[in-house]
Amino acid sequence: MKPHVRPVQSHEISEAIDFAMRVRNEVFPMIDHTVLTKDFQQFNEHYMNRKDTTFVVARLDEAGIIGSIGVIPYDDRIQAIKGRYPVNAAAEIVKCYVDPAYRRYGIGSLLVTELERIVTQMEYTTLYLHTHRFLPGAVGFWERQGFAYVAEEQNEWQIVHMDKPIQI
Repeated sequence: MKPHVRPVQSHEISEAIDFAMRVRNEVFPMIDHTVLTKDFQQFNEHYMNRKDTTFVVARLDEAGIIGSIGVIPYDDRIQAIKGRYPVNAAAEIVKCYVDPAYRRYGIGSLLVTELERIVTQMEYTTLYLHTHRFLPGAVGFWERQGFAYVAEEQNEWQIVHMDKPIQI
């Protein structure tokens, strides 16, 4: 089982959004999922029509989209790491999801590898992400991908901030 991992194609946008929202709902049941996130409401403007973003999917022919990951410019909005990255230096990893039926098969690693390959063509110096301690295996997964711990927020969201220099 080896999925095709590549940037989403125009004809796959609806399927990619449906996939990510379905898995997001399973991972974060405490969030209201009746409204699409802004980046999904304006998918073309956020991911397709820019040189500093991308949205990658993993597709198995018989199963459709089984994984997703995106990157956007980090906007310095998070208080716990405010001012850590110079303007336009950090790319934020977003919407990294793997269908529960396909976890532990290396799909997440394939998504990260392809995303990193694409990001080396952009002008970022750092990949940033945040994850949550309550997600089983999430922090360990990102550590295995070469990400380092930056900060942790001790609240109900158990947010762990991580980053990694971009290897050109």
